[in-house]
Amino acid sequence: MNISKCNQQRYTYLSKITVKIGLTLLFNMYVSTSFAEYRPAVSLARIIETMTVKADGSSENIYESTTLIETEKGVGDGQQDFSYISSMESVQVIEAYTLQPDGKKIKVAKDAIRTTDDPISSGAPMFSDNKHKIIIYPDVKVGSRLYCKIKFMRHTPLFKGQFFLSYFFSPHYRYGDYQINLIVSDKLPVQIDTKGLQGGLVKETNHKRYYHYSFKQDTALPPESGQIDTDDFAPYFTASSFKDHIDLGRAYQTGAHSKTKVTPDIQQLADKLTLGINDKRLQTKALYHWVSKNIRYVAVYFGNGGVVAHEAQAILKNRYGDCKDHSVILEALLSAKGIESSPALINSGDAYKLPKLAVLAPLNHVINYIPSLDLYLDSTAQFATFGILPAEDMDKPVILTALNKIGHTPSMRAEDNVTSSKTNIKISEDGSMTGISHNTRVGTTEINARTNQYAAIGVEEEVLVRDRLMLVRETGSGTILASDPLDLDKPFVENTTFKIDPTSNFPGPGAMTIPVGLSPGIFSMKAQSKPRDFRNFPFTCNSGTIEESYSIEFPAKTKITRTPKGKSFENLGVKYTSNYRLVGNKLEVVKRYRKQYPSRVCPANVVEHQKALFKVIQRDMMSQVFYE
Repeated sequence: MNISKCNQQRYTYLSKITVKIGLTLLFNMYVSTSFAEYRPAVSLARIIETMTVKADGSSENIYESTTLIETEKGVGDGQQDFSYISSMESVQVIEAYTLQPDGKKIKVAKDAIRTTDDPISSGAPMFSDNKHKIIIYPDVKVGSRLYCKIKFMRHTPLFKGQFFLSYFFSPHYRYGDYQINLIVSDKLPVQIDTKGLQGGLVKETNHKRYYHYSFKQDTALPPESGQIDTDDFAPYFTASSFKDHIDLGRAYQTGAHSKTKVTPDIQQLADKLTLGINDKRLQTKALYHWVSKNIRYVAVYFGNGGVVAHEAQAILKNRYGDCKDHSVILEALLSAKGIESSPALINSGDAYKLPKLAVLAPLNHVINYIPSLDLYLDSTAQFATFGILPAEDMDKPVILTALNKIGHTPSMRAEDNVTSSKTNIKISEDGSMTGISHNTRVGTTEINARTNQYAAIGVEEEVLVRDRLMLVRETGSGTILASDPLDLDKPFVENTTFKIDPTSNFPGPGAMTIPVGLSPGIFSMKAQSKPRDFRNFPFTCNSGTIEESYSIEFPAKTKITRTPKGKSFENLGVKYTSNYRLVGNKLEVVKRYRKQYPSRVCPANVVEHQKALFKVIQRDMMSQVFYE
């Protein structure tokens, strides 16, 4: 249940029972681009869950599963991993064994059932009481069936007196027989919503309501790069005692707001950081940049730590925390300056919808919202400048817990995410080239550039240059001088110098494509990235602008006999143009690309548009300058 950006798990009520459809071995499967060839590593042959929920929200679940190993990949991952919060729930493995194709049953040894700490605590397991119960099955082979029967006891609800549960059934696996039995106290007002399941209320007796649902899925489709989270479109079962998402937000706010107390230390820091700054927006900027730079991310889950943050004063002292803690300390600092803010519960990933009922999935992250500025801030995004959200936070519904309403983060606009480069290249008589480039990035592309630059610290420049030229199929040497990725107050700029080996025969006659050098070379890379032939699922779309200009000077004795013709493409909010102009022995090239999608979710058929665009860009990148 940890609302954590780095965690990015799916959340169900009891012991993160994503295991029922997200066992460790399920996530590692054979992926094929051809539906005819696709075969999942495992199939869920049979699962029966019987959950009894008390009036206070506590519960017991008997989980019984049989998993069929379908491929050698499934054999290699022959274990199951059940995550739980040890201070709030317990997990008991009642029985586990491998059933061989010939009917032989091999029990799992006691020492093959292990309890481990949660690796999400960023190398600091002492800061977390999240645990994993791992079952390692013996003698697993293709055709084996892995059986387990487990008892989960949730003695302390995540939110007092509340219960919620969510199962999302992935299209990437086959489900033989999935049964859900839910027994709920009639004193707990639980709503149920399903899609693609059979069943409903069976009976009401002994102050309890009995529900039974079943699900079956005979076919499985391969996963697709860039597809949105299956939570947005897959069959599901959800149950919740919350009236709505606002009610869920209030429950979160109850635990979070008390942690934002403005202590003398916090007041002193806020005053220091905003000294001489009277404008509220600029004050907000100064406080946001401080938190982003100085509070490092560490997952620190104790007790109800999955949904309740730590005290702002403790976060300030320790200088670390997870997303909830980032939200709390930023809210406290803003409050010290009289600036109202609210936590915003959000999915940081590829889910763009909230389920009909108020369950925690797919919410896994917390950011801040400033009502007076109508501004969202994510201080866990270390390289995001003020006012810019990372792509995974954009165009998403959010629960504004302090404001008792649903909000929506900004949509992605082409004019806000811009990559621009200007490159000058001079060709020598032997065909080698020297050049310089000036590259700038704004918006989400700037976040990516800062992230890459930070990751490159300590790496030999020769290696960085070689790898970058390799992406555009060139060789040579050069230097890359970029802004400090951690200095969020200054624009991110990159200046390069380079020398490229000949890409064609000189002095000629001959022909050559447009050299790229150490410019970003995005169009060159796009020409090497062919879209999928088809898609079955919606996928994530990014809006943005790319501008590349080149000035290429040929040797004085070289005669240019033909230059490329410009290309153009415009459809579905995407426009690409290229222009070539010869002035003496200089070729001026300008390429522009602007894509503005209606939302960040594109239907599957948009791939046909992408294929048409790819052909235009690919042909343009293959266009040649002829000389003699």
